[in-house]
Amino acid sequence: MKARSSPRLSVTILITILAAFLATLGSIIGNIATSSIPSFLLPYVRFAWPALGIVFLLGVIVSVIQVRRDAMASSSFTNILSSPAPVLATQSTGSSPYHSCILSYATEDQDFAEKLHADLTNKGVSCWFAPHDLKTGDKLRDKVYEAIGQQDKLLIVLSEHAIGSAWVEEEVDAALDREHQQKGTYLLFPIRLDDQVLQTSKAWAIAVRQRYIGDFRQWTDNVMYQRALQRLLRDLHM
Repeated sequence: MKARSSPRLSVTILITILAAFLATLGSIIGNIATSSIPSFLLPYVRFAWPALGIVFLLGVIVSVIQVRRDAMASSSFTNILSSPAPVLATQSTGSSPYHSCILSYATEDQDFAEKLHADLTNKGVSCWFAPHDLKTGDKLRDKVYEAIGQQDKLLIVLSEHAIGSAWVEEEVDAALDREHQQKGTYLLFPIRLDDQVLQTSKAWAIAVRQRYIGDFRQWTDNVMYQRALQRLLRDLHM
């Protein structure tokens, strides 16, 4: 591909030729004028021609400088347009493939809850957990109810201790109330550590028994725990 000539050089040559032509023309006109004007005006005319020449040269110089500036600006703009767009480094914020959840449990089941929360978090599940997510001074009940209203699932750990917990009962009631208000929403996500939920006559536990309940009864056995965890992750997957 042939390189195009610089517009700055072409304009400069053109202006130089034009300046030479005008200077020659001016000289001719000057000679004619000096032969036809009165003699007493000749000194003034001879003084005026150099002044006009200087003014003309200054005009030519200013024009050349301006043309070069315009050419440089145009060249820079063209380079910007023709250069590839910069690739911006962006941070990937891919969303989790799992439903978010809030972990509800009785205090006596703290060890299991801690283990389950850690494993779910490591797998990429967004899991609200009071000991980790509450700040000093937060009102526990208000924050828990707020989380129930915001998370996809209430992951409730059912056990003998949970059945006797008024706190767990209130959280289940709050989840059932949200399901009632938002038709098609299935918030309650129960798992069990023993069979107590299947034997109690409490009304809220009877409602829970209408759902499939994940089985973590052998959670102290690592093989059985991992098997139950994989089932839970499968069910939490969106």
